[in-house]
Amino acid sequence: MLVYLAGLADFALGNETGLELLRTELAAVGTDPAAIWGVLESGRYGIDTGAVFVQRSEIVPPPVAPMEWYAALGGFVALVLGAILAVRLGWREEPWRPLSIDETILLAIALGISTTLFGGPLLAGAVLMPFLFTVILTHTRRGPGWTPSYAYVLPVLAPLCGFAAGSVGYATLPLDLVLFVVLPLLGALGLPLRATIRKYLGR
Repeated sequence: MLVYLAGLADFALGNETGLELLRTELAAVGTDPAAIWGVLESGRYGIDTGAVFVQRSEIVPPPVAPMEWYAALGGFVALVLGAILAVRLGWREEPWRPLSIDETILLAIALGISTTLFGGPLLAGAVLMPFLFTVILTHTRRGPGWTPSYAYVLPVLAPLCGFAAGSVGYATLPLDLVLFVVLPLLGALGLPLRATIRKYLGR
C-alpha cells in the first residue's frame, strides 16, 4: 500500500499542471454534483492516463536495448520464482502448499524491483497489492475462525484494469479516478478494517 501511495504521489508530481487546472475548475463550480460531473467529463486537462504515465516513468534509462531490458526484468522475477519452486520440489515434503512468509517477501522484492524499474512505483504498487492481498487471504482462510472472501482482492485489482483501459484508448478522467484512487484505497483499507472490527467486536 505504501508503494502504491508513493506511486500516486509520483503521478501527482508528474501531472502537477493538469491537476492544478482541474482543481481550479472544480473550485469554480462549487459543490453541485452535476457541475462537478460536467467538469470531470469534459476532458483530461492534460493529465496522463495511467498507461501513458507508466511508459514515461522509467526510474533509470535502460542500459541495453529496451526489449532486452524488459526481458531481463522479467527474467529476474522468473529466476526468483524458479528458485523458490526448486527449493520446494527438492526439500519440502508438501511442495504445493501456499507461499510462506519468507517466500512471499522474496517474491514481493523481486516483483517490486522489476516493476519499479519498468514503470515506476505506481505500476509496482498496482502489481504488489493484489499479490500480497491474495497471499494474506490464503493464509487467513487456512487458520481457525475467519474465512474472508477473495472478493477483497477485486478492488485492488482496479489499477491494473485502469492500465488496460488506457492501453486500448478507453480511459476517461472519471474512470481513472475510480480505478486508480477510489477502488484501490477502499480495497486497501477494507480488509484491515474488517479484521480490526472482527478482532475487537467479534463479528
